Amino acid sequence: MKIKKLITIMLVVALTLSMTGFTTKEASKSSKPNFLTIMSQESNGWVQNFNPNINNALHASLGFMFEPLILFDSFNNNKETPWLAEKIVTEPDYKTLTVYVRKGVKWSDGKDFTANDVAFTYNYTKTNPEIDRNGDWDHNGVKGRIASVTVVNKYTVKIVMKEANRFVRNSIFFQRWILPEHIYSKVKDPATFVDKNPVVTGAFSKVKYFTPEMIVLGKNLKYWNAKNISVDELRFPQFNGNQAALSLLQTGAIDWAHIFIPDAAKNYVQGDSDRKFWYGKNDGIRLAFNFMDENANTLKAFKDINFRRAVSLCVDRKGIIDSAVFGYLSKDVPTVTGLPPALMGYADKTAQAELAKYTKYDINAAKKMLADAGYKDVTKDGFLENPDGSKLAFEITSPAGWTDWNDGAAIVAQGLKKAGIDATAKAIDLAMVIESWKSGKHDILYTGYGISGDPYKFYFDTIGDQSRIKTDTWWTITNNNYANDQMTALIASMPTAKDADLKAITTKIEQHFASNMINVPLFYNGNWFVYNTSRFNGWATVDKVICNPACVQHDSKLLQLMHLKPVK
Repeated sequence: MKIKKLITIMLVVALTLSMTGFTTKEASKSSKPNFLTIMSQESNGWVQNFNPNINNALHASLGFMFEPLILFDSFNNNKETPWLAEKIVTEPDYKTLTVYVRKGVKWSDGKDFTANDVAFTYNYTKTNPEIDRNGDWDHNGVKGRIASVTVVNKYTVKIVMKEANRFVRNSIFFQRWILPEHIYSKVKDPATFVDKNPVVTGAFSKVKYFTPEMIVLGKNLKYWNAKNISVDELRFPQFNGNQAALSLLQTGAIDWAHIFIPDAAKNYVQGDSDRKFWYGKNDGIRLAFNFMDENANTLKAFKDINFRRAVSLCVDRKGIIDSAVFGYLSKDVPTVTGLPPALMGYADKTAQAELAKYTKYDINAAKKMLADAGYKDVTKDGFLENPDGSKLAFEITSPAGWTDWNDGAAIVAQGLKKAGIDATAKAIDLAMVIESWKSGKHDILYTGYGISGDPYKFYFDTIGDQSRIKTDTWWTITNNNYANDQMTALIASMPTAKDADLKAITTKIEQHFASNMINVPLFYNGNWFVYNTSRFNGWATVDKVICNPACVQHDSKLLQLMHLKPVK
């Protein structure tokens, strides 16, 4: 069935090419529209809904259609680029932000874009808590961050926070897609609303072609930034899993992709100098213990610091990188908190030295640590029981089709078995993984930490915001459900801390996580950037870091888009 599906998709790719009257080899030489074919998001079949408020929103709608006020580039120290805002001023009180809305912008239906749209977008999440995924407003007894959002005049908005926050800009503006008030004010349930033909400010507004296998978007003829874009059309072929993605990449029809390719030189490049990839450092990868595991026996082990350290000693990190990701990634081990590359200035030397004791692959050391802690093979089945004699067995879960993660989880399980720990790698559908975050029904997740250019937001999302425990929010505290009131309080003090105090706070957080091995950090995920230079040039490279070029939901993909020029 999967083979038939893949053949169908490849035929659709060929059909959409033939619609413009030329093959991929001829594309760069033709006077036909300059189309860019993108592969960034897995799907079992596209559903025509460009609503940016839904869970797992179409990447095609985020940035390319609906736009933010400002762009943040994580590859360049979180550098800001004004977008739908001409500028945003953080007032001296660190509570008030004045947004100066860009003049001359039109919605794709011809209506003026104004301050009313910006204020509406923020206030909309106040009246519709199901789409307030950033915790902006008070909902169900949980305190939000925003006090008010008001229109000052046609092109000015004032946002007032409840509390001072020196990091407020990233928290409030990152990936916040602005909505048309005249459309969405009529929508009663934005979390489920089906927006088949959206009204947008972005570069692409026309849905030219839509099937479960292919999305084709045409240019917005009213686009405010049209002079800086050379792409006429976007195409998004559907794929599900790395193997299907690889098959499409091998056709040569894909220009821009966010995907890991096993042995890329052999399976993708294949001697074609136009086929390129750059796997820079991205978020950290970890084993996340579920500190609220429903299995009481498993939870006993997870709460034992010696067991957690032993697990880390059983991980062959180099083996995972060499085998699961073909040696493409950095051998650096993230901090236990998972600080992304942009925030490594907050890493602590003492914490890193403590972590280093347990990141060497050493099965014998793990066995001794477990034996000293009282773990024994009571039943003589080859696997250890807990010190009280209770059965110990658990699963390491990863999303099916994420082959690098699936293979990595399998290698981890093999190492644990060598030490006598009954661990099994299990790959399940991504939707089931997300559901397990919400239900808490998982043991160990082979997962990411998430990424941010804002230390407060990163710590708050992944450690401090206990309201997100057992929720379906991506890359947050819900991955390990570790609640620590002291850590939460320290993180809460960061927004108003002075520089010296801020360093002391982050040092305490880093040392606590390292000394207690709250997660088992593995290595840095790749910023999976795959591109083809036969039709467009202007791509970011390791030698010319224009921006973070990932074509997923990150808003900096717009910066990459603006740099692309057709090959003549």
